[in-house]
Amino acid sequence: MRDAIIEQDARGVITGWSEEAAALYGWTREEAVGMRAHLLVPPRNRQRYDDTIQRLLRGGLRQPDAGVPPDLPHPRHPDERRDRVRAEREEITALNRDGHEFRADLSLSIHDDAGSPRVVSAVRLATPETRADAAFRQNERFKSILDQIDDGCAVVDLRGHVLFVNDAFCRMFGFEKPKVLGRSFRELQHPDRHAQTLEVFNRVYRTGEPLRSYEYQVTPSSLFVEQSISLERDASGRPVAFLSIFRDCTARRQAEDATARAREAAESANRAKSEFLANMSHEIRTPMNGIIGMTELALDGPLTPAQAECLDMIRSQAASLLTIVNDILDFSKIESRRVDFESMPFTLAHAIDEVIKPLSVRAREKGIALGSAIAPGVPPRLLGDPVRLKQILTNVVGNAVKFTEEGSVSLDVSIARQDDRPMLHLRVVDTGIGIPPEKLRAIFEPFRQVDGSMTRRFGGTGLGLAIASTLAELMGGGITVDSVPGRGSAFDIALPAIAAPAGMETESAVSAGIAAAARRAAPGRRARILVAEDNIVNQRVAAALLTKRGHSVTVVNNGREAIDALGREQFDLVLMDVQMPEMDGFEATAAIRALERDTGRRIRIVAMTAHAMTGDRERCLAAGMDDYLSKPIDQRSLYAVVEK
Repeated sequence: MRDAIIEQDARGVITGWSEEAAALYGWTREEAVGMRAHLLVPPRNRQRYDDTIQRLLRGGLRQPDAGVPPDLPHPRHPDERRDRVRAEREEITALNRDGHEFRADLSLSIHDDAGSPRVVSAVRLATPETRADAAFRQNERFKSILDQIDDGCAVVDLRGHVLFVNDAFCRMFGFEKPKVLGRSFRELQHPDRHAQTLEVFNRVYRTGEPLRSYEYQVTPSSLFVEQSISLERDASGRPVAFLSIFRDCTARRQAEDATARAREAAESANRAKSEFLANMSHEIRTPMNGIIGMTELALDGPLTPAQAECLDMIRSQAASLLTIVNDILDFSKIESRRVDFESMPFTLAHAIDEVIKPLSVRAREKGIALGSAIAPGVPPRLLGDPVRLKQILTNVVGNAVKFTEEGSVSLDVSIARQDDRPMLHLRVVDTGIGIPPEKLRAIFEPFRQVDGSMTRRFGGTGLGLAIASTLAELMGGGITVDSVPGRGSAFDIALPAIAAPAGMETESAVSAGIAAAARRAAPGRRARILVAEDNIVNQRVAAALLTKRGHSVTVVNNGREAIDALGREQFDLVLMDVQMPEMDGFEATAAIRALERDTGRRIRIVAMTAHAMTGDRERCLAAGMDDYLSKPIDQRSLYAVVEK
């Protein structure tokens, strides 16, 4: 609707009245012309209105800033003469003929015709849209600045109509500015976004708080934008419009999506690798269990010296192969950081002795000295993971023995404060082949040795130091090395040192107790044991070991046969393989536990499996099994579990 135009003379009498004025105020032209103009406002405001007109006529009205046009267009008198113009814009309370008041935007100007000034008023109904338009158009410099920025900018009134967009907005969304202004946001958006857009703008309006970051995809394009929304207010503090800033975040989102896809691909590859290693572990450990078990049984019988030597060599080589398999599996677990650390008291000297004693045999065979020493002041009992400590030391000291042809290998233990915490320092010094400076970092990388010929000359997988250094890091420490080629190397292992509280039973004491219990278990204490195992060799090994111990053994080939056997006979224990045909160990255990809910009886089920990856033990226990043995089966571990 066009502005209502009202003319009055210097005395305040109406001399001109447009059709729009008649529609807005209710008086016809005939009724209005000759009427005092201040009758168009409520009585309480008439004196102020008259004072404003007189001030304007005297030229005392505040002028708008130079170069800043008014937010309402200058009213135009029909004869278009403008000898002198002064204008003020404001929102007033106006009065309709029928007596109702309404808010109106008023712009006053002076038209000087040959020394006879006239006041021309341009009036429009004040709405949220007009207030927003007035507030925003107040400063053209502001709009010019917005046109220079790279981010898109849009101003919409409270009804959602576009008042302003900058050039970047048009480039970003592919709009032409003249075709956007005045349109509703609904016309510029995909219908799928209407509800969310309304919710967001309503929230900003209700709370008055700006929305700093609101990210979405522009349907149906591939454009992603990050939108910030704030509520614009007029001079009196009333909300009049919304100001939105749009930032194109497509490149960032594409990079994030690419990273997520790469991460998923890497995780998928890791899962595939873990599954492969788990299967390989099972396939290797199953025959290894037969080789080692049968060798142990043969060594217990009458043999000639030559036969005993051959069998002992088989056992030794099988143990070496098992070490390689364990290294690969350990590295897979450690590489993926899926390592759980125990926190238990243990005797440091006992842990070190368990590492040094087995390695001393190899050292003596090579004619080199191997010794260890613990400095005064080192706590005799520590709190931590003795198994992982021994694993680190076995790898580092074992490497030192392997690569030393003559001289000695020593392990010296001391304690020192580092970063305000006590650290255990285990220094391994050898007189071996040494390491070139350029190879010092490479030796801690998986499958790497000083050079390729080392693998053939000294053997091994090249995983020992990678496992040791990663474990040390995960435990809060690390490993450093100094070396001189041809003279030897010095490895310094630093680990947090926590003294064990007094009165806590150490791991070595617990182990000794278990071993003593196993020794005390009389072979005559016969148990009826059901062995569920599909591999014939492993069946024979388990049956022979248990029978030799005095137990009664029944062997079945799969889980279904195990359930049938339990239905026919009473057993004290089930040794359950996990991977079997027809019905595996997990299914069989679940079925057995379901049957026990009716009988009220519970039989011990121990997993006896070649699955030895991280989480396998926990999975077995979660499936309802009571204990876990990994293949190849160690006699002492088997007897300790069976005779609990």
